[in-house]
Amino acid sequence: MRSLFKTVTTVGILVGLASYAATAAAQTPPTVQTGPDAEISVDGLYRVDNSVMELAYVKPDLNLQIYTKVRIGEIRVAYRKDPKGRRQATTGMPEERNYALSSSQMDVLKGLFREALIKELTKDNGYQLADAPGPDVLHIEAYVIDLVIKVPTQSTAQSQRGAVSSYADVTAVLELYDSESQEILARLADRGDPTSAAIWASISPGIVKADMTRLFEYWAGLLRQGLDQIREVGLR
Repeated sequence: MRSLFKTVTTVGILVGLASYAATAAAQTPPTVQTGPDAEISVDGLYRVDNSVMELAYVKPDLNLQIYTKVRIGEIRVAYRKDPKGRRQATTGMPEERNYALSSSQMDVLKGLFREALIKELTKDNGYQLADAPGPDVLHIEAYVIDLVIKVPTQSTAQSQRGAVSSYADVTAVLELYDSESQEILARLADRGDPTSAAIWASISPGIVKADMTRLFEYWAGLLRQGLDQIREVGLR
């Protein structure tokens, strides 16, 4: 992922759902940094100011008008700290714990993100889905990285009641490629906490699924908003 982890960790991105509404209201055109002080990634992408996502790097001459279809790669997941398959409580400070998802929970997580991307990108006369490269196909790689699970995942098999201010943190990273040349066009990232406002309620599979769906749809919506904005007004 071309120094992806280093980039995301260094910037230290944080996001709240309120920022989406504020960004949508402002409609400030995205601006690519230029000049000797421009922030440039190791693979030649330039930092974007006023991006709808907290972190964005693009090709300075990015043109998305040629793309009418999208192809979504396999969703990939990486923990911040390897939980080594641990799903039950162990000794240690709470802030140091990171619990593993079961294989079925991991499949659900990946499926929710993929479904959210498909839903947002294809709705309202949006992009068509493609299953092969083509001159008008934009390829999207989606990553869930820096994943932190703060409660034993076995507890989500049944409802667990108690005071929970946050049960997870996660970063979404989206990379856009030309599907034929495989040239990278953009990299976007945002970090979020899926925990809903009802922090004193029980944690259940239904609540976790609803929270993750909401967060993934939020990120997919930001991606769609950004793509539409660039297609309509371009980058400055």
